[in-house]
Amino acid sequence: MSLETPAQDALALLLGPLTPEQFFAEFYERKFYRNANKSDQAAALLSLDRVDEILSDSELPASSISMAKSGSSIPETEFTFPNGVVDRGSVLDNFRDGCTLILPQMHLADGNLYNFCLALERQFGARTQTNVYLTPPGETGFGVHYDDHDVFVIQISGAKEWEIYGDRDGLPFKGESFRKDHDDTGELKETFVLNPGECLYVPRGTAHRAPNHGDEPSLHITVGILVQTWAEFMLEAVAEASLRVPEMRHSLPRDMFFEGGDVRARHARTFRDLVDELAAKASFDATLAAFLGNFVSGQGPRLRGALLSLAQGVGPDDQLTIREHILFNFEPVPDGDGDVEQEIVLSGGRIPMSGALAEQLRTRIAAGSMRKSDFSVSDAEELNDVIDSLVAYGLLLRADAPV
Repeated sequence: MSLETPAQDALALLLGPLTPEQFFAEFYERKFYRNANKSDQAAALLSLDRVDEILSDSELPASSISMAKSGSSIPETEFTFPNGVVDRGSVLDNFRDGCTLILPQMHLADGNLYNFCLALERQFGARTQTNVYLTPPGETGFGVHYDDHDVFVIQISGAKEWEIYGDRDGLPFKGESFRKDHDDTGELKETFVLNPGECLYVPRGTAHRAPNHGDEPSLHITVGILVQTWAEFMLEAVAEASLRVPEMRHSLPRDMFFEGGDVRARHARTFRDLVDELAAKASFDATLAAFLGNFVSGQGPRLRGALLSLAQGVGPDDQLTIREHILFNFEPVPDGDGDVEQEIVLSGGRIPMSGALAEQLRTRIAAGSMRKSDFSVSDAEELNDVIDSLVAYGLLLRADAPV
C-alpha cells in the first residue's frame, strides 16, 4: 500500500466484502462487524520492526507512550525518568514483564498511518486517529470496557481473542468514558480470534475485552472515528442564531435563582420566547458552513514533498497534481477589498484571491492537475503567490515530488 492511499482502498481494507452502503446502513453505530477477509495491505501500514525503530530512534515525549496491564494503567513514573523523559529501557522491561505498550496518536509520527487516516476522513465526515497496541503473550491490557468513540481494529501480527459484551443504553457522548465497577457491561455475547490482516468494527458504547491469543506478541492498530453529533450541531446553530437575537445578550435576571411562584413563571415564559425566536432564526446553511470551515481547517496537513517542490521552484510549465485526501473549500471573503473576492480554506490557512483566479482554479482542481501556464490572468504575481502557497499548504504537489 503506497503512502497515497485511495479512499476506496482504505475502506476496502476495513470492510472487506461489505460495500460502504451496506456498512453504513446495517452496522455503523449499531453493532460490531468482523471482517475476516485477510488483507495483505494491513502489513504495509505497520510492522513490529517499525515499532522497534520508533522506540529506539524517535523522539519520545512522555505523552507518546502509555502502558497497561490486566485492566489497569501503569503510572508514567514506572517508565519515565524524574524529569519526565521516557526511559526506553524501562518501557521494554515493563513489556517483558507483561505490560501492553500503547503508542497513542501514532498517525502524527508515521506518514503511512497519517495518510490512511486522511483517506478515511471524508468517508466518515469526522476526524480520525490511530493508537497502536503491542501486547505480550498471555496478557491483556484492559479489562471489559466500552469506548466513547467508534473504532476499527486492524490486526497486524500475532492475534487477539475478542470478547463482545452488551451495549450501553444510548450512544455515549464524547467524554462519557466507561467507569469501572459502575457501568454495566452486559453478558458475554460472542468470542472470536482476530488474526493478522483481519479487521473489526466496534461501535462506541459496545463493551469488549481483547486478551492476547497464542505465543506471539499481538500488534494491532485502532483507528478511532471522532464523530460530531447532532447535539454539537444544534449547539452551534443556537450560538450562530443568537447573534441575531439581541435579547440573548442580556444577563440572567438577578432573582431567577432564588425566587419561585410568579417570578419563576415569568422567567420561564422568557425562556420559551427565546427558544421560539432562536428556532425561527436558526440557519442550517450558516451552521453547516461554520462546521465545514472548522472541519476543513482543522484537518492537519500532509506536506511530504512540499519542501522539495518549493526548493526546486515551481516553473510555469511544471505539472502540479492534486494531493489525495486534502480537504478544502472555497468561501467568499467577508467585506472583500477590491478584486479579492474568494479564499480557499484548507488545513492551517486561508488563501485569498480574485474571483477570476478562483474560477479558473476550481476548474483546474476538478481536472486533477495544472500548470501555471494553464491560467489566463492579468496578475502574474497573484497567480504565482497563490499556486506556491497551495504547494506550501499541501494541496498541490509537483508531479515528480515524493509523496
